[in-house]
Amino acid sequence: MFGLINANMINTLFNKKTKLAVALISSCFFMVACENNVNEVQALSARIGGIDVGKDVSIYISTDGKISAKLMAPLMKKYLVDSGKMVEFPNTIKVDFYKDSLHIESKLIANYANYKEAENKVFLKDNVVVYNVMGDTLWCKEMIWDQITNKFTTDKEVIVKQHNPIAKIYGQGFEANQDLSDIHIFKPQSNSFAILSDSTSSNPK
Repeated sequence: MFGLINANMINTLFNKKTKLAVALISSCFFMVACENNVNEVQALSARIGGIDVGKDVSIYISTDGKISAKLMAPLMKKYLVDSGKMVEFPNTIKVDFYKDSLHIESKLIANYANYKEAENKVFLKDNVVVYNVMGDTLWCKEMIWDQITNKFTTDKEVIVKQHNPIAKIYGQGFEANQDLSDIHIFKPQSNSFAILSDSTSSNPK
C-alpha cells in the first residue's frame, strides 16, 4: 500500500526501537587528549602561527579497551577562541562507529565540522549524511551533535529515508539519536510517503 502520511504517522514510524547497539562516542571525541591517541595526534601535528595543524588524521577512539569509533579527516586545526579550545575540520570529516571493534554499524560524513570544548557540542555543515547498517539514511545541510545527550538536532531542512517500513520523509527540523533508531521530525512535509511492509513495490527513489 502506498500513500501520503500525516505528521503523527510519520513520527510513529521513526519512534520504533531497533536492535542496533551502536557504540556511543564519549565526550572526548573531538578533543586531542583522547585516551591513548595523544601521541599519534601530536606526531601528525605542527604548530603554525599558534594553531596546531594535523594532516591526514586518523584517530581511533576506544571505550573500555575496545575501539568504538574511527575519525578521519584530511585536515585538523586546534586553537583557542574567546569561548575556549576549539578543534576544526575544515576539509571534510568521516566517522565510523563500531559495535565490537570489528564491525561498522553506522557512519557520519560532513564537509565541515568544529567542536568547542566548553559547549560539548559538535557543529556540522555542508552535505551532512548519517546512515546505519539497516539502510536508514539522514541528509541535512547542517546540524548540532550534542556530546552530552548523544543526539543530533537541527532546525534546517532534512530528508530521512527509512528501510523498514520503507519511507521517505521530507521535513523542517529533527532530533535523532546516533544510531537513527529514534527520529523525530518537527515539521513533516505533505510530500512525504511510506510503503507498508506487505507492499511488493521497489524502494522509493
